[in-house]
Amino acid sequence: MTPAARASLCLLLLALALVPAADGLVVANTDLTPAEVNLLFAMREYTLTYNEYAGRLPGWVTGPFENEKVNLYIESPDGVLVIGITFHGRKIVSFDAKGCPDPIVTVTTDRATVEEVMASDRPFDTFRAAMRNGTVTIEGNTLLGTLRSGMVRFGLQVMDVIGL
Repeated sequence: MTPAARASLCLLLLALALVPAADGLVVANTDLTPAEVNLLFAMREYTLTYNEYAGRLPGWVTGPFENEKVNLYIESPDGVLVIGITFHGRKIVSFDAKGCPDPIVTVTTDRATVEEVMASDRPFDTFRAAMRNGTVTIEGNTLLGTLRSGMVRFGLQVMDVIGL
């Protein structure tokens, strides 16, 4: 692929990532590398699926962040991609590729884990496994964020103990 064709493809992907979906999902501040644009676009598409099923997830998982902002740090050999995620009514309503100011929590993981969760037939279980093995961490940035993220971690541990 020629450099001009690559640049055109990147601009097309960027334009697609910026187009709001029918449910109002917005992607902002997207001056990213082509690989980051691809990942962000994949996450955006996955979010549409997530939002359809958000109401079926345990309330103690989605509830603490239902009207909050969270920063997702995705580590890679090239650096860290920071994505600010805004939740409203338990659904994701926007991404900001520069992160959110004053997020309630920070979730840290790697690209492989993000892709594994998105590709999984059981994404909640895949996320739980990543929490157990330490490839996903959740840290509160405020007292409220610390309490809420602790509640989520505790709930996941209880599920593990009782075998759910």
